[in-house]
Amino acid sequence: MKIKLTDEQIQRMDIIWRAMDDLKKDKKFMKLLAYCCDKDLPEDEITAENENDYARLVNFYDDLKDRASEFNLFNYDEDPNCF
Repeated sequence: MKIKLTDEQIQRMDIIWRAMDDLKKDKKFMKLLAYCCDKDLPEDEITAENENDYARLVNFYDDLKDRASEFNLFNYDEDPNCF
């Protein structure tokens, strides 16, 4: 197989990394994400006013993990050819 990325593929990868870097640098976002994903978060913290934002943050975190696993094409434990 010939290994050659298109300009569009390179651009899309770069966009993802820039967006991830921007979110990681956003201290308020990272603090909210950690707070909302805490399993010990008291239920009374989730109100009708913030329920949508809470759900978006939790779903973002879960979806991010799921998407990352979709790109995990290597299973080092099962494939002896992987280094």
